[in-house]
Amino acid sequence: MVKFDAKILGPNQSSENSKNKDWWNSNPMIYDWEKKFGEIKYDKVYFDKIDELFGEGHKLVNNPKWPDGKILENFIPYDSFKDKKVLELGCGAGLVSSHIAKSGANLNSIDLTDNAITLTKKRFEILNLNSNIEQMDGENLSFADNIFDYVVSWGVIHHSGNMEKVLEEIHRVLKPDGKAYIMIYNRNSLRYRFYCFFWLGIFKLKFFKMNFKQIVGSITDGYIARHLNEKEMNILTNKFTSKSYTYSDEVNTISMYLMGPFYRILFLLPKKIKLLFEKFLAQKFGWYMEIILKK
Repeated sequence: MVKFDAKILGPNQSSENSKNKDWWNSNPMIYDWEKKFGEIKYDKVYFDKIDELFGEGHKLVNNPKWPDGKILENFIPYDSFKDKKVLELGCGAGLVSSHIAKSGANLNSIDLTDNAITLTKKRFEILNLNSNIEQMDGENLSFADNIFDYVVSWGVIHHSGNMEKVLEEIHRVLKPDGKAYIMIYNRNSLRYRFYCFFWLGIFKLKFFKMNFKQIVGSITDGYIARHLNEKEMNILTNKFTSKSYTYSDEVNTISMYLMGPFYRILFLLPKKIKLLFEKFLAQKFGWYMEIILKK
């Protein structure tokens, strides 16, 4: 196990996982901020609604096909999943899991929280899909070694108490030559380096009331939320035989990180030129660091 560098990556917070679990149970990723979890009526109409909210919030500049295609299909290799054993670590409300299941995978969907498991099971019941859906801590997976062809985890492991342990577990359960498709927050993004520091901290005077970590946390979900760069991820993933990185961000949002309240000037440009500009920014400085790891 590599030494966890608390100065760079933040402390090992496994001891805080009960609070972490409570936070996510109280704030499930349903993108419906007007309802409390206990007030939800589970039906296809509701899942379509929250999928639309999720899709709008994750309409990436390098993934323009949603909602006509599969969510995040420019990163997640759905066409490779048929008859393969796939684990989704952190299934949330089950949207990505549902697309994995439709691809013909032999799927296991897990999440730290009971509410996420309830949501995903209900979605799969309504859509008549199949998956082994279990509440499980990613730091301590109950699966045997070398059993999954693929692991998918979009925007999850940076919220864990101990990312190092989660990545070791992913490596352990993957088959030799198996691949993991993971997204975490990018420390070198415009959102982190420029928007939080300059536009929020200085321009909006938040540094008078908050430190930088608090400013970042004010616009980031989770009881724990880490941002890492490639160097730090290379340390944590040193057991994998290969890794590759791409970056992405949301349509309109990436230009806002750069231009702050003046980003609407870009709407004066032809739509195609504006999208090309945002795609360039996203591929260089996007908030989403997309990583493919091979065992």
